[in-house]
Amino acid sequence: MRTRILVTVLATFFGAVSANAGLINGGFETGDLSGWTRFTTANGELGLSDVALFDVDGDGREVASARFRVATAEYSPVPEGGGIFQGVMLGAGSLAISADIASFAPEGLSGNSFGGLSELLFDGIVVDSHDFGFILAGDTERDQLSASLSVTAGLHEVRLQMKRPFAQNSTTPVQFVDDVSLSGEAVEAIPEPGSITLLGLGLVGLAGARRRRRPH
Repeated sequence: MRTRILVTVLATFFGAVSANAGLINGGFETGDLSGWTRFTTANGELGLSDVALFDVDGDGREVASARFRVATAEYSPVPEGGGIFQGVMLGAGSLAISADIASFAPEGLSGNSFGGLSELLFDGIVVDSHDFGFILAGDTERDQLSASLSVTAGLHEVRLQMKRPFAQNSTTPVQFVDDVSLSGEAVEAIPEPGSITLLGLGLVGLAGARRRRRPH
């Protein structure tokens, strides 16, 4: 009975660890921000932070994408806002990170027409950014954030940050993020869930065999 319980615990533990080898819900297919944690910058605010259908990469298909309307909480020309982040377990080696981004200005846009600044951060450092600048009502502008890095093995953080100057209202431009992905040696170095779980089960089997060989 104890062995059976230990097998279950180890399988669950190792499976959970290996699940962190890649981003959770990187394409927002769940229809929400599961796997991600929301945040705001020191003087920022999130007017919107959810998932909605949008054509972020310009292929003509609307898919579930993270949606944000950000602003500076107190009047200031210095861009502030917020976004999402999550931790990820990686091996040592090369790492490529990418994310599709877009900015959309609703009809009736008035006043603050800045499309926003989108930033990709790794372990708290900005590794790529794109400033959409001014955007016209009804327009959509698209781009991609990407970075190539060399990382050490262990827990790291991937963060997507959106900033805009001044306040926000219902006609303020909205920023979108989709297809956040990791690839490279750092990802491949993490064992697959099945392999690491089988390793745990093998250790349990060896422990059981040793117990059986003990003299009574």
